[in-house]
This record gives sequence, C-alpha cells and structure tokens, in this order.
Amino acid sequence: MERKNDSDMAETEEELTPVAFKQTSRKRSDKKISVLWLRWKRRGMVEIMSDHRRWTLTNCVRIGLEKALADRTHMKPIEELTKDDYEDIRSKRHTETLDKKSQQSFEFATYAGEVFATLRNIINISEEEYLNSVTPMANRRYLEFISNSKSGQDFFLTPDKRFMIKTQTKKETYFFLEHLRTYIEHFKKYPHTLMVKFLGLHNIKLKGKKRLYFIVMQSIFYPDERIRERYDIKACQASRYVLPEKDGSQIITVLKDNNFGDNKINLGSNRAWFLQQVQADTELLEELGVLDYSLLVGITELHSDEKNSQDLASLVQRVTKSLHHGSPEKSANHAKSTGSTLHEEISHSAATLPVNGVMGSLPGMVDSDDPQTDPTVHHTSTGHGAEADSKYNMIANIPGLNRRLLLNTPNNLHIVDGEEYRYFLGIIDFFVTYSLKKKLENLWKKIRFPGQSFSTVPPKAYAERFRKYMAEHSE
Repeated sequence: MERKNDSDMAETEEELTPVAFKQTSRKRSDKKISVLWLRWKRRGMVEIMSDHRRWTLTNCVRIGLEKALADRTHMKPIEELTKDDYEDIRSKRHTETLDKKSQQSFEFATYAGEVFATLRNIINISEEEYLNSVTPMANRRYLEFISNSKSGQDFFLTPDKRFMIKTQTKKETYFFLEHLRTYIEHFKKYPHTLMVKFLGLHNIKLKGKKRLYFIVMQSIFYPDERIRERYDIKACQASRYVLPEKDGSQIITVLKDNNFGDNKINLGSNRAWFLQQVQADTELLEELGVLDYSLLVGITELHSDEKNSQDLASLVQRVTKSLHHGSPEKSANHAKSTGSTLHEEISHSAATLPVNGVMGSLPGMVDSDDPQTDPTVHHTSTGHGAEADSKYNMIANIPGLNRRLLLNTPNNLHIVDGEEYRYFLGIIDFFVTYSLKKKLENLWKKIRFPGQSFSTVPPKAYAERFRKYMAEHSE
C-alpha cells in the first residue's frame, strides 16, 4: 500500500479544515450563480459549439477577421478616403488547425477595409475593442439567434452581443459596395442617423464550398438584458402579424406591425428629432431606389433614477457626447485643439437646456414643437444676447445635422429615452431594389391582398408611407 509523505498529509489536513471548506463552497456557489446569470443573459441564444452546423464556418470567420484586423490596432484612420479605398479588396489564403483532428484551408477577403475603419472611428469604436469583440478567444464563442426570422440568412452575435455577423447574397454585397460612398457621406452629414451601422464587409471561401458573403454590424438591441418587446415595423399590413411565443419560451420573438397595432412610440421632446431623422434617412433610401426596409423597435421601462438623471454634471457629459459622437476626431483630441473654451461652452449649453433635454441652443437641433424646422438654419436664442450668439457660432462649426442629446449608455446612437420607456431604434435591411421581380410581386399582391397595404411598392411610395406611419405612431 502506498504511503503518503508528511507534506501530502499536511496538504490534505489543510484542505479539510472548516475555513478551507467554507472557501471552497463559496467559490462553487459563486461559480453556479455566475453560470446561471450567463444563461439568463443568453436566453434565446445558442452557443456555437463543436457539434453546431456552423462551427467550422464561424471558426474560419474568427481567424480571418483576426488576421485582417490585427495590424489595424496600431494604425490611425486615414484623413481623406480615395476612390481606391472604396474599391479595395484584400484577399488572403489561410490554412489553420481548427481542432486537434483536422486542418481547414480557406480564402478570406476584406472589402474597403480603410472605409469601414473610418466609419468605426466616426462612431467612436476603437480598433482594439472591435478586434476583441468580433474575434473572441477559444473559450468565448459566437452566439446564434433562436428567432422567428424567415429570411433564410444566418445571424451570429459576438459573445458580448455588441456586434452581429449576418450572411448575405452576392447581389446585396455588390449593391452596398456600389453605394458605400453615399452611405458614409450620410453618416458624416447626420451623425445620429437611425440607419444601422455596418462596420465590416467580407467574404469567405472554404474548400469545396460556395463563397459566402457576410457583413458585420452594430447590434441595435444592445444591451438587451432589459428589453421586453421587440418589433420589426415596415408600415404595412399584409402578412405583418406574428403569433407571440408562449411564456417561458426561449425563442426571441420579433413582432410586427399588426402586433404593434395602434400603440405609439412615446418619445416626448425627442419626437421632433426622430421625425426629422426618419425624413432624412428615408430620403436617402428613396434616392437609392430601395424598399422593404424596417424600423427595429426594442422597448424597456425606464427606472426611476433614469427618468431623473438631469443634473448639470450629467448634462455636460451628454452634451459632450452629442457634439463629438459622429465627428471624425475623437472627443479627447478635439478637446485638446479647442482648449478649455469648448468645455465652458458645453457647460453653458447644458445649463440652458430644459430638463427634458431639448437642445435648442446647439447646432443642428430642431424645436420640439416644430418637426419641420430646417436644422441647417434653426437657432433658438438662449437669451444672453451677443455673447450667447458668439458661443453658438463657435460650436456650430462642429459638423453634422439633427443631433440630439445622447445618453450615457453603450450603443447610444440607437437608444432614445421617452417619458416612461427606453427605445432601441434602427433602420435595417435596405438592400432590396425595385427590380422586375418586385414589380411583378406588386401586381400579384394587389390581387392577393385587396384593400391592404403591402411591402412591395415603388421606393417613393414606400418612403412616404414609412414617414407617415412614424408620424402617426409617435408622440
């Protein structure tokens, strides 16, 4: 029989002491709570493990993104994008060991890398945080939606659920590339646009498989822990109802127009900004000749402390975000170039804001009682005469129209607070053109759905109906 030495016996006795036992039990309890919390946060999600049908694909996506982005963490965005930047396609072949048993050879391409890096910079996402999120380590896996979507495309979330990876067709990919410059210029003109933020465009070709195109975007429903309702609104009636899931179901149900019914998006003082931004965004989509896009709406109740977070310090911070979020320069860099005068002006502007957050004294704002006001000429005097006008002219040089007072939250470009609820808002799926197929579908639906509105209508009619719906269903 093997005899334990003195050191082994001492270690065993130490492990069996009451203090050590309590510490071990506490660690196990904490770990169990952590696991349960993680499961609750990931309800409606499937972690992509080795037995998942998309395991190989997502591993190759992770490796391809990591290789493509690794050098960017030390690079500064270029100041002026060129035609070559928009047309750039960089393709690399990789041979990687995905598990202990096999190797996988694949080709990975990145479209317009400098352009998307510029956009990430515009919305203040650093290359390092983007890389860390979209290329998770081996113990942090992509998540797949368990949703009621019938698009036939794959949707994956990063482990922190901040970004979404969505597969798309070759036609959609090249349509977007054709209009990428217009898309970027719209972001520069309207930094607080409702349009979804696309942050990377790629394709991947695995040996023996068809080439797969995918896009990386910012998740509109982030952070999602408190969202209690989700809607996909197209402003029409035909086939726009979803049977809600039973209580306790793990499927994330995204409801539609007929589920939303006569409800309203109660934005209070932010309604004017919302309608003006919908106007600007849909005018662009009409110009691009697209239809069938949606407004995603997520709803959660505001906590009492969130309704009353209008102290001066908070407002100064929020005004800073609003002025610089969406500008090519980072807030810190801009502050260095303008000195303390800008900080004083921000403090002054915050002090003159009503408690409800209407930014009448800042550039590009609209009056809450007049949604048709032209943001390029609107200016509400603060009542301080020439001194106020001088300060207004100074900060008016900061680019961008129709800004609003952003929240101190992650993903604040898609989060808007109303009086009682917090809304997650974003326009998605704007790659469908009014092709011959859609024109024939229009004729068929006129017969199939008499007296009902449907999605396949000309771009101008779609945009006008979309704007009308948002005006009628907001307050």
